[in-house]
Amino acid sequence: MSIHVLGIFGSLRQESSNRGLVLLAQKLAPAEVSFTFYDKIGSLPFYNEDLEDPSRTPASVIDWRNVVASADALFIAAPEYNFGPSAVLKNAIDWATRPMGQHVLSGKVISLISSSGGTGGAHMIEQLGGILGLLGNTVISEPNGQIAKGAERISPAGSTTDPAIQALVTDRMSALIATVHSTRH
Repeated sequence: MSIHVLGIFGSLRQESSNRGLVLLAQKLAPAEVSFTFYDKIGSLPFYNEDLEDPSRTPASVIDWRNVVASADALFIAAPEYNFGPSAVLKNAIDWATRPMGQHVLSGKVISLISSSGGTGGAHMIEQLGGILGLLGNTVISEPNGQIAKGAERISPAGSTTDPAIQALVTDRMSALIATVHSTRH
């Protein structure tokens, strides 16, 4: 049975090494995986409860919710900004969990990985992993997804000069797939 993985990078920069991590995961995904790369979270308006009324919900939000709802798993690569997740990624998560009773971000298997500065995104992974877990998801925590100064070794096009990074992304995809399979039984 095919597994649908949604790849998201939590940065607006087209030259982001986190974008490269998602594209690398897409390239390394085995044949049983349908991997969709979603690069439009920047088109989502700031979350506003007034826009939850179906007659006022922007098309970008409806598209985003549908894409998340159709995924079995999410592969998220994001930088750490000010010791936490980027605003654009948190905003996308907020839209996926609203309106109340129509939550599409629950029951997913999620891999968080980060290419970010000297800590490799440790604070972002810890905070966002906690949030996503509380929202009813299974968050992959092994192997460690922190990549310090990855911009020096990961291209935005999805290649790397570091075999350890390629092995990490491969291992993360394997853990994601195994966890999806275990939750289906």
